[in-house]
Amino acid sequence: MAIVCKLITFMLWARRGLDVYNNLRQTPLHLAVITLQANMVEALLREGADPSALDRNGQTALHLCCEYDQRDCLSVVLSRTPSSACLEMRNYEGLSPLHLAVLRDQKDLARMLLDAGADINVMDNKSGQSPLMHAVESNHADMVHFLIESGCDVNSQSYSGNTALHSACGRGQVDTVRLLLKSGADSSLKNYHNDTPVMVAKNKKITDVLRGRGSNQIRVQDQHNVSVSSHGSNLTENGSPSSNHSRGCSPSTTPHTPYHSTSHSPKIHLPLDFHFTS
Repeated sequence: MAIVCKLITFMLWARRGLDVYNNLRQTPLHLAVITLQANMVEALLREGADPSALDRNGQTALHLCCEYDQRDCLSVVLSRTPSSACLEMRNYEGLSPLHLAVLRDQKDLARMLLDAGADINVMDNKSGQSPLMHAVESNHADMVHFLIESGCDVNSQSYSGNTALHSACGRGQVDTVRLLLKSGADSSLKNYHNDTPVMVAKNKKITDVLRGRGSNQIRVQDQHNVSVSSHGSNLTENGSPSSNHSRGCSPSTTPHTPYHSTSHSPKIHLPLDFHFTS
């Protein structure tokens, strides 16, 4: 650590700054997070390293903390980042740090981000899905509970008009469907194919739960259209429309494939290998 501090002092004395990049577009701050060196993260931020600097995948230090489950580093970055702007920054996959924490099923990290002011209903840039929708599609039941308890909008709709209830029904998640309905999910909301959740239900158990809701939210027409929508086979697994449908979609019944950043387990060049840029 003493050597690192001397190196930081030398770089500042040489007026080179701390946000220099190696050939993988990683700054010393990125490397400190990836290698789980919270003390180095603290020292770099204290001396002026930019927490919003992007690596080659559009990841900030906050993204990397969530990508690699670095609680200590996340705590340091949050305490040393005065602006909340970094909390909502999206990487090149359109995901915020909170989206990554949810996709990694890291409830502690998600709580830390929310406590710092992250938007619990933030939409990703590609599909317009909220953290709750990602939790449902990833089948992270505990995360779904946590987000609902934390006050998320259960009726938020993606770019295709789907809600978390559409996704849960399309994936046959009976317990999640019950929880969403109990938490105020509107079973009458339609996506851009004009499908309600009951119309995309994967099986009879789901339709029975929806029919037995005993609420005027379930409309008469839904009761006569309990078969799976014909649009279901034309969907991508993230809820975005396929090439055959440009207006919207129903949620896929295929298992959701969690996000895997191309930055995971990256090759890294340690700080001494940096090439200074003007």
